[in-house]
Amino acid sequence: RKSIPLLVDLLRPIPERPNAPPVAVRLLISIADGSDANKSILAEAGALEALNKYLSLSPQDSTETAITELLRILFCNSDLINHEASTSSLNQLIAVLRLGSRNSRYSAARAIHELFDADYIRDSELAKQAIQPLVDMLNTTSGNEQDAALMALIKLTSGDSSKASVFTDVEGNPLESLYKVLSSASSLELKTHAAHLCYALFGNSKIRANPVASECLKPLISLMQSGSETAIEYGVCAFDRLLEDEQQVELAAAYNVVDLLVGLVSGGNYQLIEATISALIKLAKDRTPSKHDMVKAGIIDNCLELFQSAPSSLCSTIAELFRILTNSVAIARSSDAAEIVEPLFNVLLRQDFNLWGQHSALQALVNILEKPQSLASLKLTPSQVIEPLISFLESPSLAIQQLGTELLSHLLAQDHFQQDITTKNAVVPLVRLAGIGILNLQQTAIKALEKISTSWPKAVADAGGIFELAKVIIQDDPQPPHALWESAALVLSNVLRSNTDYYFKVPVVVLVKLLHSTLESTISIALNALIVYERSYGSSAEEMMEAGALDALLHLVRSHQCEEASGSLLETLFNNVRIREMKISKYAIAPLSQYLLDPHTRSQSGKLLAALALGNLSQHERHARASDSVSACRALISLLEDQPTEEMTMVAICALQNFVMKSKTNRRAVAEAGGILVIQELLLFPNTEVAGQAALLIKFLFSTHTLQEYVSNELIRSLT
Repeated sequence: RKSIPLLVDLLRPIPERPNAPPVAVRLLISIADGSDANKSILAEAGALEALNKYLSLSPQDSTETAITELLRILFCNSDLINHEASTSSLNQLIAVLRLGSRNSRYSAARAIHELFDADYIRDSELAKQAIQPLVDMLNTTSGNEQDAALMALIKLTSGDSSKASVFTDVEGNPLESLYKVLSSASSLELKTHAAHLCYALFGNSKIRANPVASECLKPLISLMQSGSETAIEYGVCAFDRLLEDEQQVELAAAYNVVDLLVGLVSGGNYQLIEATISALIKLAKDRTPSKHDMVKAGIIDNCLELFQSAPSSLCSTIAELFRILTNSVAIARSSDAAEIVEPLFNVLLRQDFNLWGQHSALQALVNILEKPQSLASLKLTPSQVIEPLISFLESPSLAIQQLGTELLSHLLAQDHFQQDITTKNAVVPLVRLAGIGILNLQQTAIKALEKISTSWPKAVADAGGIFELAKVIIQDDPQPPHALWESAALVLSNVLRSNTDYYFKVPVVVLVKLLHSTLESTISIALNALIVYERSYGSSAEEMMEAGALDALLHLVRSHQCEEASGSLLETLFNNVRIREMKISKYAIAPLSQYLLDPHTRSQSGKLLAALALGNLSQHERHARASDSVSACRALISLLEDQPTEEMTMVAICALQNFVMKSKTNRRAVAEAGGILVIQELLLFPNTEVAGQAALLIKFLFSTHTLQEYVSNELIRSLT
């Protein structure tokens, strides 16, 4: 060690001692090799600066080779690659690569490989200048030189896929050189290194599109069959990355590599397995025959064996493969897919399972469990699956929230899932998603609540479900899709059906909106709530009219949907003086008349309520004189002709009295409809009150001389 400073001093060329520097270099090689301490002493003595200076003088080939070898040895010490002179060393070594002898280039490439351990050197602009001469070395016939160049280039591109783009600008075709190595009789180690660099370069789309890239498929597949784990690993990694180009996938599929790849999905080399599964994913996408080939080759069993021990990153890749496979309906329905379910639920419990893995696992489960037969064969208990799903309903990822909700909705198709106490815990996050305003999430969340609300309506109400569902039901801009609206209406009706106290927590406008549902059960509960509202709060009648209840109720009556309840509410509304005074009320006369005249109207209660409603309307003079009142008169006469009940007869007569009292048009309409004869017969009605009202109606009809032609002896005798 004491001689090191003296030997370093001898590195400075002096004419009087021309042979001293080469001798000093060889001695320093012996001293530095294998001793980090001696390497540090050399650096402290200024060896790096001296060697850089010596190289810049273009020494003889043998000396140049020795200097580059000494630099390689020195840079094996990780402390020295951060030395301030190391950048200068890289500059000199690049010059050797360009102009030096074969042996010098070999040593220089190996020295550069050591220097590239330092991030700041590897990422420097100067480092990029080494690429061209290193690529040129790949075209030599020396396997050692090729290997040294490959190792340096691999180190340069490690950890930064963007560096592959620099290779697109070099002279020549580096991919051509790599293909020649891969397809030659070179050593397996050299081919492995070539595949490793291919892996780095195939990260660039332009390089993947190079025609030579397709030619690399065959030798890479041969490497995957070599039996050497390292060679197989880099062969698969390069193959997988090449498949990021869809054109390459088409070409690779022709080589029938599925069985080969499936066979590699085993053991403990997780990096190899992950790359293999990644390649299988690319081959399976949109290729149903390939998916079936993979299943036949045993990929599902191989993957399931790895699930318990594999790291979470690999489990995420496996979950993605399962997602791709179960996109096939036939596979999703198969017994193989059924074996996936429990392991997927278990892997979802991992705390370090990433979002991509969660998404893939949930989608695979949805693919499988949306099939009724798969759901029926599910052996897991509700607590085993619902508890983990609840956490996904609160995921930071909207896509995962969506899938978690969708999966929960499928599970709730089974009664024992709906009724399990664990399901109750899902209500709060589902209600939150129902009101989140994101369409897909709303749809799946409310669909799940459809099922939960039958078993846990109070939980839905307590979670604020009435408010959130009401928002969806009255939303106008934009209007929700009809299916979503109906789903929200159904959930709300389930809640209201469970307890009438909830009626008063729903705004009147929402209840009126529910009348537009296509489900009779929803309409029925809305009508009940509105009737209770009106009885409890008289002022609510005006709210109902303002909310459009009249049109909705008339539509229900005419379409014979819940006609008795609808008729009852109409009659109650028109019994309200303030409602009768509204101009809009007159528009109910014609629909109610049509209902009474409709041959499909069978409900006697409905007819009575319609007649009562007309009677209420007729109490307002403006309505009694309205043009539509003519049709009301005809309808009431038609009702009397059908020999209705005594109550209905009395109602119809009283209504007709109001309509004809101040309207000549209505009096003539009654007469022309045959009403005189019908009423004449009622004068003989056993009930004296009915007969008396009929006589009063005759009086109103003939109060003027308008209908004198209808007077007959029979009528006079009936009256007397």
